[in-house]
Amino acid sequence: MKFTIVLSTSLMAAGTALAQTFGPLAIDSCGDYVARTMSQIQLGTGCDFPGPRWSLNPEEHRKWSNRAPPQDRGREYNERRKALVACRRDIGVVSIANCNEYVSRARSELELAQTLGSSCNFQGTRWSSNLIQHRNWCNRTDPRAHELEDAARRKDLAECKVGQ
Repeated sequence: MKFTIVLSTSLMAAGTALAQTFGPLAIDSCGDYVARTMSQIQLGTGCDFPGPRWSLNPEEHRKWSNRAPPQDRGREYNERRKALVACRRDIGVVSIANCNEYVSRARSELELAQTLGSSCNFQGTRWSSNLIQHRNWCNRTDPRAHELEDAARRKDLAECKVGQ
């Protein structure tokens, strides 16, 4: 009996790991979903994406998120990410209101870089996956530096696409 329990627990864990690897990301929190969405929309400035997926109104995304299960939020996030990978380019400096927005944008750019996999070489603290490090840097630097750092990450992403 113990063997059966251990085996079924192991199979459930393996199934969960496979779903996380191959299935859409589940985004449990509507607040997190909206923050990620608005960051992606800012990254898509200049891409002229149509439809409600790219609405500039965070309340529309919050209302949709309140009705959607976590897997659907993840699918929507992944669809925007695919579109950004296809369109991304250096579009110059974009205004960043505060460090929360800076960290959210950094996270989206890091996720785009991860999507590209090993085809590009993103190095240095600019590409650190430690979001606390990004927040600490943001808190102690001039707001103009935040915009320049964001533009530099987008430029790196654009150059990576060109080199593929």
